[in-house]
Amino acid sequence: MLRSPRGGREMKTRKLLFPVLIMLLALMSCGTMMAQSTSGWEPWGPRVDEIIMPIIKNSDARRIAFERGESIVWSGLTKPTDIDQAKSLGYADMRMTLGFHMFYLCFNMRRGPLDAQPLRQAIAHATDRDNIIRTLFKGYMLPMSSFVPQVSPFYNKTVPFYEFSLKKAAEVLDNAGYKLDATGKNRIDPKTGKPLPDMKIFTPTYEVAPTSAELGKMIADSCQKVGLPVKPEPMDFNVMLDKLDIGEFDMFCLAWGLSKNPTFLHSFFHSSMDVEAGYNKPGIRNPELDKVLDELYYAADLKAAQVASDKAQLILAREMPYVPLYSRPYIDAFNKTQVTGYIDMGGFGAAHYNNPWTLLNIRRVDRFGKAIEGGTIRWSLSEEPKNLNPATSSSAYEQEVLSKVFDSLTVSHPDTLDDMPWMAEKWDIGTWEPEPGKKGTTVTWYVRKGIKWSDGMPFTAEDVKFTIDYLKDNEIPRYLDATMDIAKAELINKYTVKVYFSSVSYWHFYNAGLSFLAKHIWKDVTDWKAFQPWLEPHPTIKGYTKLVGTGPFIMKEYRPGEFVRLVKNPNYWRLKPGK
Repeated sequence: MLRSPRGGREMKTRKLLFPVLIMLLALMSCGTMMAQSTSGWEPWGPRVDEIIMPIIKNSDARRIAFERGESIVWSGLTKPTDIDQAKSLGYADMRMTLGFHMFYLCFNMRRGPLDAQPLRQAIAHATDRDNIIRTLFKGYMLPMSSFVPQVSPFYNKTVPFYEFSLKKAAEVLDNAGYKLDATGKNRIDPKTGKPLPDMKIFTPTYEVAPTSAELGKMIADSCQKVGLPVKPEPMDFNVMLDKLDIGEFDMFCLAWGLSKNPTFLHSFFHSSMDVEAGYNKPGIRNPELDKVLDELYYAADLKAAQVASDKAQLILAREMPYVPLYSRPYIDAFNKTQVTGYIDMGGFGAAHYNNPWTLLNIRRVDRFGKAIEGGTIRWSLSEEPKNLNPATSSSAYEQEVLSKVFDSLTVSHPDTLDDMPWMAEKWDIGTWEPEPGKKGTTVTWYVRKGIKWSDGMPFTAEDVKFTIDYLKDNEIPRYLDATMDIAKAELINKYTVKVYFSSVSYWHFYNAGLSFLAKHIWKDVTDWKAFQPWLEPHPTIKGYTKLVGTGPFIMKEYRPGEFVRLVKNPNYWRLKPGK
C-alpha cells in the first residue's frame, strides 16, 4: 500500500527530518566538529612513506586502537556512543560530510516466497526506519524513502513511501491471501496452502558491524508481529558475500557507497546485471523498469537523465527490490596530534576510499603540531580484504586497499566534484556512425607521458585499450554495465586511445575510463576468476607480486588476520609538484 508524500506523510517526514538535521548541525558546530576548508589541498604526494593497516574487526578494539594512538583515524563512525566518545577526546578532529550512501534491506526475488510483491510490501510497512534511526543512531542518520540519497541532485522527493504500520502490513498480507493460521501466529502461503517457510536476514556479525546486526534483528522482530517467520542470521562477512554472489539468500542488510551519477540504478536493478557476482543482487527482472533504466543509461543530457531517474525511482518504490533504510553522513575522527592534511570531499568524507586527496595530502606532525614529510602512519582496516584482484573485488574493505594502489584517468574535485584531468591530460567527446543512420558516442583519451606502473614499466594508451578489451571479451560481471556498449577501442598512437560506443549516452565518458589492468601482467592471465595477483610473484622483480598499479602506494605485505602494509610507490607520477 503506497501513499503519496503529500499531506499527512509530508508532515511526518518534516517532523522526522527536523530533529535529525538539528542533530547533524549541532554535531558539525560542536567542539572540533567543523567543516575543514579544502583550499589547502595539493594534487601531488603522497607525503608519508608507509601505511600499515592493522586488521581490527572488533569495533571496540578499533576504538581502543584510536585512543591509544595505534590508528590515526577512527573512520566511518555510526554508533552514537562512538561518536560521543570521539567528540569527548581532545585530540580528535571530527569530520562530517553528507554522503552518497544507502543502507538497505535486499530481497531475493528469484525464488519464493519473496518473489511475491505483497510480501515485500508488507515487510516494508513492518520496517520502522524512525525507530531504527532513533534507537541505534540517536538521529545521526538520514531516513531514506527513495533509492537515491537526499544529497544527490537526482533525488526524487515525490516518490511514494511505505509508512511504518503493522496494521497496514497485516492488511497487505490479508488482501493478498496470506491468512493467519489457527494459532494466529503464522501466515499461510496461498500458493501452497502451507505455513510460510522461515525467511532469514543475513547481516555481518555483532563483532564486525553491531548496528547492522541489531538492525536485522529489529526488522525480524517487527515482521514476526504480523505473522511472518523472519529470523536474523549474523555471519562472517566474507562467507556472506560468497552467498550473495550466487543468490543463496532470502534477505540481507548491507550498504552501498554510491557514485555521484544515478547510473548505479541501472547497475543495481537492470535485468542484464542479474548475473553471478553481478550488482543486481535482488534479481529483479521487470521490462517496464528495464525500459526506463535504458532511458537513464542512454540519456543524451542531464535533463533526460533526470526524467528517467525520477521514473525509475517510482517503479522501484512499487516493486520494492530493496527497502531503503537510511543514508549516513560520513563521520571520521582523525588524531590531530599525529596527522594533518586530511581533506573533506563532498559526498564521500575525509577518510573514504573514493577520496584520493586525503591519501596524497595527509602528513605526520611533530610534537609542536608542525607538518613533517615521510615516516609511517597506521590506518586501521575493519575487515579482512578477501580478494585483491582488481577485476573481481567487490567489498569496501578490498577497495580500502586497492584504491591506494591504483590511479585513474580522471578524478573529482574535492569541493565541486567536477571531473579533472589526471592520468589523462585531456579528452575529446564526439560521435560516430556504428551503422548508417545510427549515432554512437566516442571518447578519446590523451594519456600523460612519463607515467609508470609500480614495477617501472611504462603506462600507455595500450594499457587502456587492453583493460577495455579484456573486461569486455571476458564479460567480467563487475564491469558489464561499463563495457556492454563499447564497440571497440582504437589505439591511435602510444599515448592516445579512442573508445567507440554503439550508442549515445551522457554517461559513456565515465564508462570509457577503464585503465587498471597492466597489459604486461594480465596478457597471460587466462583464468581471471582464479587469478590472485597479490599472491603470485612478479615475473622479473624479486620480492614483488603481480599486484601492479599506477597509484601512490605499493602493497608490500599482507598477513591475513594481522595487517596490510603499503609503501610509497617510487615510480608514482605525482610524487613532486609540477606534474
